[in-house]
Amino acid sequence: MNPLPATGYLPLRYVLTDTLAVRTSLDPLRIDSEHSIGGRAQRGMLAAALRRAGRERELLDWVARGDRIRFAPAYPRLEPGADPGLPADSAPARALVAYPAPAHLYTPGKNGDTTVDVFAGTDPATPYRAVRGHVTLDRSLRAAVRTTAEQYLGRSRTGDRSQGVPFFATTVDPGQVFEARWQLLAADSGSLRVLAERVAEVLDEADGTLTLGSGGTRAHGGVGVAPADPHRLLSPDRVAHPHTRHWPPGAPLDLLLLSPALLVGEEGQSSPRALVPAVLDLLARRLPGSGARVLAHHVEAGLLGAYHRGYRGPMAQRWAAVPGAVVRLRLDGGLTADQARDLEAHPLGERVVDGHGQFTLLPVPPGGPRPLAPTAVPLAAAPSAGRPPARVPPPPAPAGAAPAVPAAPATPVTPVVSEAPATPAVPVVPAVPAAPVTPAVPASPVTPAVPEAPAALAVPLAPAAPAAPAVPGGEGGLEELYDELLWNAASRPVRDHARSLARDSARGLAPLTPSLLGRLREVVGHPHRTPEDALTALGRTVSGRARGRADRAGTHKALHDRAVRALAGARLSRPGRPGPVSVQSWLGALADGGAAVAWWRDNRPEPPDSPAYSRALAAVDLSLTDGLPPRDHPSGLSSRARVWERRAAPRLALLLASSWLSEAGRVLRAAQEGRHEPGGGG
Repeated sequence: MNPLPATGYLPLRYVLTDTLAVRTSLDPLRIDSEHSIGGRAQRGMLAAALRRAGRERELLDWVARGDRIRFAPAYPRLEPGADPGLPADSAPARALVAYPAPAHLYTPGKNGDTTVDVFAGTDPATPYRAVRGHVTLDRSLRAAVRTTAEQYLGRSRTGDRSQGVPFFATTVDPGQVFEARWQLLAADSGSLRVLAERVAEVLDEADGTLTLGSGGTRAHGGVGVAPADPHRLLSPDRVAHPHTRHWPPGAPLDLLLLSPALLVGEEGQSSPRALVPAVLDLLARRLPGSGARVLAHHVEAGLLGAYHRGYRGPMAQRWAAVPGAVVRLRLDGGLTADQARDLEAHPLGERVVDGHGQFTLLPVPPGGPRPLAPTAVPLAAAPSAGRPPARVPPPPAPAGAAPAVPAAPATPVTPVVSEAPATPAVPVVPAVPAAPVTPAVPASPVTPAVPEAPAALAVPLAPAAPAAPAVPGGEGGLEELYDELLWNAASRPVRDHARSLARDSARGLAPLTPSLLGRLREVVGHPHRTPEDALTALGRTVSGRARGRADRAGTHKALHDRAVRALAGARLSRPGRPGPVSVQSWLGALADGGAAVAWWRDNRPEPPDSPAYSRALAAVDLSLTDGLPPRDHPSGLSSRARVWERRAAPRLALLLASSWLSEAGRVLRAAQEGRHEPGGGG
């Protein structure tokens, strides 16, 4: 029986915003991405979103215990009009989901263009080839997921870390759509609807921060998640069936396995062959006296692995029945739609919370060959009138360009901006109204082509444009872009500043050890909610104020007295500051919440000693006309950049502190090995 009496399914639409890497093996030098998104990867995605939002209760109930949500694999979703290469007569009238091809589906001949059901009989003189990949339930389309293979150099996790190691990855391309149906469990139908609304609310709040799969350090896995039908969150069926759900007594039916099933045989070991006994056992429990008989079955075995985020390592691989396995049954008592839904709500085997063992019941395909379905790419369809597109804020207009502002919303480019990667060109748009030919733009017959390339051609016609740069402020899209530009520019100079501090203080760091600094780096690397929490945890640990287990701010166990004395005895030299300070007092100043801004102001790279920081920010500062640091302020930053720096002070302070811990550990290891590190002053 279900843990709770009421159950339903929440269909979710996944749109990949970055490449996706979902491992299919444990080879550390190779990532082969699956063409579907496993339920465990989605479980980790939701867990990370709940942890960032501070929803500890939901994290425990929805993810850890697994008695409210059962995750499900996400399969390619083929939307109408999304694939321009699909013939019009083959385009679906509604969105269809492609599931693993049934194991009984084959094509006769070497290059056959038809499909047959091999359970219904075959010709011994004809060669057959299995249909692989993903097929819609009505067999009208096959999904062709686009992937990209790349080779790159990365740092080895073992051995000589200074030498690059070649890595190979096959990732799923962005812009493609998948659909998953999470199974929700509640005490009654009202609680079930409330649970669906809460889950949708959490996913909406985490929009823009959700990631899937592996390779997060290489910007893989960005995804947008939303209900497939916002007006109807719950569905009673595990899949959207294109046919009626009723089988009279004695009628055959197929059980199609949708996700890997982890089954245990009579010997207590993993046994994919136990799928048929597990199906018969389920029928005996849920439909006693149904008179179930197995007419045919085809089950293939495969290794199933996973990554455990908590232990930060791979889980043991197990043999599982692979998706697409088919068990053809005959029930003497027949089967109704409600009975079929009850059976589908009880997955087979173990780890059902991760989405394993899910299946659906289908009618037996008609006899005789059918044409092989064409392939379609699961691309995202353009926003329709029923679903408003994502809001793209208009660029701010320069002074004196008021007549050109009303014409901007009239251009039919909003859907293109929300889907195509045209947003990096936004900063150029404010310069267009300043061109002398602005009055002629509304009358031009090529106005709809502005987002593609002609906008860039109008820039040379405006010689006055460089003298009036756009200063972001108040517009969400440009504000985020401006912040990202400044952050990317500041990251490297801050790391260089941390390296300089560590090398200049090499002699004063003698009381410390690389292992102690590594422990402090673990404190910083703990999954904190905010940068302020990470800095507070570091400050409390260094000052010896941590007690017991990790608290809300992530503070770890207290250091031993010897470690505290080592931190108090180590000295740090800072350029432009009178005398060295102890490492304990330097990092311990972060122990009080809200001290990050003052700490960063006291330790930021100053122009006289570290001019690279102000120069890097000035080069991307859109409020500066010449791209050079202004001389009217000692920090070398514009007023707009100073506002950003105050807002980003916790992130900058965390970057400086964590980078210094890393560089100081490298300096100490070099001293222990007798190698020379540049700097080394005291």
